[in-house]
Amino acid sequence: MMNYTKSLCVLAFLLLAAACSMRPTIPLISDKNVTLAEQNPLLHFDQEVMIARISQVLLVGNLAKNERASLHFERGVLYDSLGLWGLARYDFTQALMLQPKLAAVYNYLGLYLLLDGDYDGSLDAFNAVLHLDPNYEYAYLNRALNFYYVGRYGLAQRDFLTFYEADPSDPYRTLWLYLNELKYKPYEAKQNLAQRAKGLSNEFWGTNIVHYYLGELSYAELQKKIDNFAVPYSPQYAEILTETYFYLAKQQLNLGKVDEATALFKLAMANQVFNFVEYRFALFELSHLRLNNVQE
Repeated sequence: MMNYTKSLCVLAFLLLAAACSMRPTIPLISDKNVTLAEQNPLLHFDQEVMIARISQVLLVGNLAKNERASLHFERGVLYDSLGLWGLARYDFTQALMLQPKLAAVYNYLGLYLLLDGDYDGSLDAFNAVLHLDPNYEYAYLNRALNFYYVGRYGLAQRDFLTFYEADPSDPYRTLWLYLNELKYKPYEAKQNLAQRAKGLSNEFWGTNIVHYYLGELSYAELQKKIDNFAVPYSPQYAEILTETYFYLAKQQLNLGKVDEATALFKLAMANQVFNFVEYRFALFELSHLRLNNVQE
């Protein structure tokens, strides 16, 4: 396992070597240390056992439709958390055939359609979620992301703001609202971020990322806070690294530093937190960057 972790670090360093010579050294991604979470297959043991149990129950023929739909949905969520998105889509589709009014299923399928670049299909899915359940908060986030990535920043602002107002203490809602405002009303974005930062909860790691965006933390201070916030090599450690690398990447991309952003998006994915929005959209951003390179 240690050899595997070292290999990941070497790979990540090679990805960053060219970029490091052109920018100030960032402790999180310096030539002496690339911070990554340990990838231990045993971390997913519980999910794998649950998948096996649900699969056994689904073999029973005398389940009611709603029971079978619920089991397909639960197994789909487990597959999604393991990065097995094709199997997850199959289960979500089966659940929808059995019970067509499952809002959460439309939300997952909408995300997959968005990641595939099917903006119209994903928009229809998120609209269906909100038709079935107008209080489904994450459908507002996901629909906002749809609008954001097609450049409809005014519509994205409306949904990002609805999502933010549902919990102003959540820094991730604040960060996405800020990223959209950089496009929608750039002269107000940082001032708005500073104002919203006052209401954030310190229980969330993302609050530190907001303070970094505001220039209140240096790269070195951010790294120290990572080590203090979570036990190294724990699942939570992988999660906060995924978040940190993603939002650092978005910052670099907004500054026009494509090589640095590309490397950071790859580092966000290297921690393999498959069901985090930051992992999903690191993958999405990389596909866009590759497409842009081909077109150029």
